[in-house]
Amino acid sequence: MAKRLEREYEHGRHVAEYVDEVPPLGEDRKTIFVPDTDVFKMVELGGRTLGMFLTEILTPLAEKYGDEVWEIGSKAMYEIGQRRAATMQKRMKIDDLSDARCLGRIMDLEDNNAGVRGEWVEWDRKRAVKREYECSQAKAYEKCPQICTVLLEAMEQGTFDALGVKVKKPILRQVLPEGAPYCEVVVELED
Repeated sequence: MAKRLEREYEHGRHVAEYVDEVPPLGEDRKTIFVPDTDVFKMVELGGRTLGMFLTEILTPLAEKYGDEVWEIGSKAMYEIGQRRAATMQKRMKIDDLSDARCLGRIMDLEDNNAGVRGEWVEWDRKRAVKREYECSQAKAYEKCPQICTVLLEAMEQGTFDALGVKVKKPILRQVLPEGAPYCEVVVELED
């Protein structure tokens, strides 16, 4: 049985039907038919598209303008990290800012939303380490690993700074796009 979603808006109506197989376009040209795909597959497809999008834009910009691209991008991503911190803290119930694993819940939410899969291999109060074995963007980012090592690093730093937490840098110690066997995220509190 197909799932159907209908929503009314001020200027119109959205009708979508999630089906096992998309039918040929017949008489019903108003309904939006989409495959009933599990959420992980949808996230993976979206993540891959984002990875290609960022790589294809940032690679030629960096080739033309050099490190200035990464400086501008880092500043923007740091500010994004700061703006999102309170929402992430609330959503993920980050209630102990002196517990590295509790702070690591930021990565849990990001990973879930980006199609990244891994595990926590250390979880002490002062240091937590997560290994991420699968990432829907990793292949695309091979062309431009600075998206991870520079931009995502800056976003994480902005998030932690906004929470008033000092963590050792870098947070992303190794990444799949640079040929590592897994991405390694280290949340280690400074003394």
